[in-house]
Amino acid sequence: MKRDASFRSFLAAYPPVPGLTRPVDGISLGEAIEEQFGVAVPAALQLFWLRVGAGVFGGGEIYIFGDAACGLPGPEVISWNSAPWWRSVYSTPKDGGPFFFGQTAFGDQLGFRWQGTIALPELFMVDTMEVFLLGRDVDELLGELLVAPGVLCDSERLARLSRQCGPLPPGQHYVPDISPLRGGADDSFHITSAEAHVKKAITEWEVVQAAAARPVPSGSGSAPTGAEPGALPLSRVRSRA
Repeated sequence: MKRDASFRSFLAAYPPVPGLTRPVDGISLGEAIEEQFGVAVPAALQLFWLRVGAGVFGGGEIYIFGDAACGLPGPEVISWNSAPWWRSVYSTPKDGGPFFFGQTAFGDQLGFRWQGTIALPELFMVDTMEVFLLGRDVDELLGELLVAPGVLCDSERLARLSRQCGPLPPGQHYVPDISPLRGGADDSFHITSAEAHVKKAITEWEVVQAAAARPVPSGSGSAPTGAEPGALPLSRVRSRA
């Protein structure tokens, strides 16, 4: 399949929400990111920012981060990736961790990380601490894979939560009332800010990790299980195909 460098297929599948998208100088933003984080931005992502922009797409299914000049209500890409809470679960992008450039309505983080000369696209699901590899590279993700609704999050689930909780304000998340790491079910949600959601999800994970690390008294059963202790390595990434 020929890759769509114009991103017309993306825009058809995820149309911009009027008034909630902004143009982005992808070249200048890529240079700022490299200066700040010491990691190159894939050319495909720079081109995507130039031709598509940032903001809310697909009725809120995807939010693409922009720079501070965009003035969007959601996370700004440099400050978001600079947030200290990421270091609880990931190395810095320069040291092999991911760099996030978007999110879903459920707060799943869309990003890339370099493996040699290839920028691998991945989706980090903050509520379960799962990581999924989304394609061979960022070029394939943006030009070939994100060409139909529901690729990153279930469209029916999104519609159900929109009815249950109301429309999602730009840049915010639908969040489970009880973390899946603590046995929460997929039936009760609320809306909160991106920052509050991610910080709480990481705190929940740290609590589960601490409990799993404690010795289990004889006769008390098994310790709860969660993600492996420490930063999430690339070896945990699974294909979502």
